[in-house]
Parts: sequence; structure tokens; C-alpha cells
Amino acid sequence: MKKVIQSLIILSVIVFAGCDDDDTEVAVKYEVNVTVEYPEGYGETLAAGVAVKARQLAGGDPLSAMTDNAGVATFNLEAGEYNFSVVHETEEFAFNGVLEGQSIADDTSLSITFTAVTLGGGLVIKEVYYTGSTTPEDGRYFADQFHEIYNNSDEVIYLDGLGIGILQQSSSSENVWVDGEGNFLPQLPLNGYVWYIPGNGTDYPLEPRTSIIIAQDGINHKTDPDGNPNSPVNLGNADWETYCGDINGGRDADAAGVPNLSLMFANTTTMVDWLHPVFGAAVIIFRLPEGTDPVAWASDPDNSLTRPGSTSSREYLMMPKDYVVDAVEVVRVEAERQFKRLHDELDAGKIWCSDTYISKGVRRKVKQIIDGKVIYKDTNNASEDFLGDQTPTPGVHPTVVDN
Repeated sequence: MKKVIQSLIILSVIVFAGCDDDDTEVAVKYEVNVTVEYPEGYGETLAAGVAVKARQLAGGDPLSAMTDNAGVATFNLEAGEYNFSVVHETEEFAFNGVLEGQSIADDTSLSITFTAVTLGGGLVIKEVYYTGSTTPEDGRYFADQFHEIYNNSDEVIYLDGLGIGILQQSSSSENVWVDGEGNFLPQLPLNGYVWYIPGNGTDYPLEPRTSIIIAQDGINHKTDPDGNPNSPVNLGNADWETYCGDINGGRDADAAGVPNLSLMFANTTTMVDWLHPVFGAAVIIFRLPEGTDPVAWASDPDNSLTRPGSTSSREYLMMPKDYVVDAVEVVRVEAERQFKRLHDELDAGKIWCSDTYISKGVRRKVKQIIDGKVIYKDTNNASEDFLGDQTPTPGVHPTVVDN
């Protein structure tokens, strides 16, 4: 009898185990071969030994595969929508390549052609604090925003005439500033207020491996009666502030002791402050050709356009991409709302923070520290160069290299 019972138990285990095996669904995966090529005119054609990343838009960690001697990286991927990216540095160039929104439903082959940027140092956007903070009463506070610009070179750079502006297009929808073939226009639409540093050419030197801070309001936001005790920053010692009082009827407060940037262009008089949208916005720093008067250039009707497809008469300052010194593609947190606005040669990637009003910003990664001075990573790819959800550190530079 005992043997019969034991036999029935074993048989039951086998039957149930068999049922479990039958019910298990194995996800179908497809072979995706991604060929990486150098740009035309470069000494090599196929890029061997570089890491390609694949990230599914639905979420999850990115997958990585190395290219072989034929420049091909092979993935086995489940069906879905994917972004593919690759970054590679040599002593002279930073190479970037991106393919976005690729639908994978079968074995397929894709191709990425690098864009190349010379690694020459210069001015870079080190940090953008834009999400804002909450007040003790759970209110929303964004007057503590700032942008920090760093001299990443080993030479003095004069800041006279350097401009800064925010792009009009939100990342929530596809870029409308395109030509008839769907390519991004060679000019970038700047919205709201556009600023520049005054001077006669040599009035504002920036020493190597040092930075300037541009504050929305140049006060100690932690202690000032008009500030927010929950703010993470003291901007009372900022180098510049964006004072809008002359254009909006004096509603903006002018912080004592912090000089004002010069206004180059405005297509609104209702904004009390110069706001970097708390959901993220693409930001650029730029230089006009030497000897150009910024206000006169911005007043030329040939340098502005109305928004394509809109009936509004509002015009936006159109900055040629060749004038851009540095750019960062800051986007919304939602993967489905991260449409690019910057050309790949300006920023092939994108960066974001996880929410609004969380007292966090984005900061460029540290590549090297030489003699105590920081060299920030600058491959023109924010996905690789920046860290999101960072506690703001205006004027303070890390002491260790970032991974």
C-alpha cells in the first residue's frame, strides 16, 4: 500500500511539473545586427570594438553589445520599440550615433553613421538647475534656477558677447521646426528672453577650469525673505542674473550686488522672470560673428520666424546652429515625451530629472582631475556626458571622477 501511495505521489509531481512546463511561455527574440560606420572623409570606414546600446522605449535597463571587426554589433531582442546609441572617443574626436524609435518585430539589420566633433576644449554648460523646489507650505518655487558655464580648456576665454537662450519647442511632441523633407532647420528657435554678456571684447575673462553662474534671481534663496527656506541654493554670489524688470514693467526684483545680463531679444512682456521650464528645455550658449551688435542682429526681421503651422504672429529668434558654442537636450521624464530638438552634432543624446520641484538638476560628468582642476566630459551627447537628479552645486566642482 505504501508503495502504491508513493507511486501516486511521484506520478502527481510529474504530471504537475509537466503542466508547469507546458504553461511556461518563452519570449521570442529576434537577431538585430547594427553596423556602425565612421563619417565620410574619416580614415576608417567600419567602427570595430565600440559599444552599442539598445534601450526599449517601454522601459528597462539598456543592453550593450560590442562591434566586431566588420563593425557589427549583434543583439537578441524581444519585439518592441528601441533606441540605439553609440559613443566613441579618440584623442582628437568624439563620435556619436543615434537611431531612435526603431520597431523590432523580425530579424533585421540597421546602420548607424557617426557624427564627429573635435575635442578642442572650450566653454561647456556644466550644470542646469531647473526643477525648482517646494516651500514649507507645499507651494511651488522656481526663482532659484541657475545655469553654470565652465571653461573646460587650459586657456583664458573672454565671455564678452556670449549669449544664452532656451529653445521654443517642448520635448512633448515632435519638432515642428523642420524643412519640407522633415530635417531640422539649420537655425534654432529661441523663446521668451534671450540674453548676452556685455563688454568690449576683453572685459570679462574666464580663467581655465573655472565657471560663472547665471541666476534667475541673484539672492540667497535659503535665507532671503523673498526666497524659500527649502531651496537648495545660495545664489547671492552669482556672477550674473537675468533681470527682466525693464521689459515687463518692473515686476522682476533686481538683486543688489549681482550684475544683470543684457537683453538681446524678447517675444513676451508677461513673463516676470526668465524661466527654464521645470519639465526641461533644450538650452544653448552661442556667439555671434565678431563685431556683431547682438540687439541690432536680433532686431533684423531676417533673423526671426513664426512657428510653423501656427496662426500666431509671435516670432522666435532663429539662431544658426553654427553659432552654438554648447547645447544640452534637457527633456521630460516620460520616455514617450522625449522628442529631440537639437541636431545630433550639437547633442546626440538627452538628459532629464525624475520629477518637478524636487530641488534637483543635471550636471556634467567629471572626466579627469589634473592638478586639482576638473575636466568635464564633453562628447556632445548628454546621455553620456550628464547625470540627472543631482543636488545643485553652483560654483562647486567634484573632487572625484564620475563613472
